[in-house]
Amino acid sequence: MKPPEQRGPDTLIALSEVRDPVHDDLEDVSARMARVLRNGAPLIRDVNGHLLRMRGKMFRPTLLLLASRVRGRRPPERVRLAGVIELIHLATLVHDDAIDESHLRRGLPTVNVTWSHKVSVIMGDYLYSRAMAEIAASGDLALIAMAAEVTNSMTVGEMMQIAGGAALDAGEEPYFTLIERKTASLIATACAMGAHVGSPEDATELTRFGHDLGMAFQIADDLLDLCGDEELMGKRPRSDLRELKATLPIIHAFRTAGSGDRERLRAAFDSDGLGDGDEEWLVELAVESGGIDYARAAAQRYAGSALEALADIPSSDESKALQAAVGYVLQRER
Repeated sequence: MKPPEQRGPDTLIALSEVRDPVHDDLEDVSARMARVLRNGAPLIRDVNGHLLRMRGKMFRPTLLLLASRVRGRRPPERVRLAGVIELIHLATLVHDDAIDESHLRRGLPTVNVTWSHKVSVIMGDYLYSRAMAEIAASGDLALIAMAAEVTNSMTVGEMMQIAGGAALDAGEEPYFTLIERKTASLIATACAMGAHVGSPEDATELTRFGHDLGMAFQIADDLLDLCGDEELMGKRPRSDLRELKATLPIIHAFRTAGSGDRERLRAAFDSDGLGDGDEEWLVELAVESGGIDYARAAAQRYAGSALEALADIPSSDESKALQAAVGYVLQRER
């Protein structure tokens, strides 16, 4: 799937502006998650406490809550569903950190470092199972189907990535398919679930908004990993390079580089790990080849398409916050 042709604005937005209309709901979501995860087993209790401290910005639950309220309704299911989305997201982070052998997540040691790889695998499964129990308790088959579909999509995406789904010389299509499955699918589902319970007349538009916002989010995240500040990010940047993941700036650099740089780039990605100086050289190559600007333009096109999806939704504090989310995604520093 290639990015659409539209180009979105480049606006600096604080996350607080996105969250403000649903701030009270988010507090309820946090409290509900703590109750859902409560368990008498000492190890599970300890890991749960750690995870709840590192759960982060609650961006996906925020989008779900906003989508559910764009027409002024307050569906009672919204808090439960927002918690489900965050539990699924947490599960993917725990599993990703174990697969990637990451040491830090949001400035805190990862579960696999604090405990073990085995604990990470089981805790990811525990989070998924609690999310599925919560969604099943809703009794809504459409919501259950959405949850099942998105967890399957993300699992397939992870397997694609492990198998080298976005290779240097495979072009952009595998990369866009990969980020659609791994990232955009959950953000789209968050918006779709919110629409389902609170604004079903806007379901198509809000789902498209979530998809395109999710695509912009991941491209921006890949740029942040390449060029971000470790102190602001709460983790060491360039993890994608060290894990030999071909993101859009690097794919573009490979396509446009001269033969010498192409061979060095191919040799680096065909090896067991980057050599001395390779990280810095790869960042310079991404800049000099125009890969950074190319990826940023792709993110902006998706962002513009996301804004277009909101065009026919009535103006409200919540719909304005969804618009603000687009600017936030393009400009975030962590």
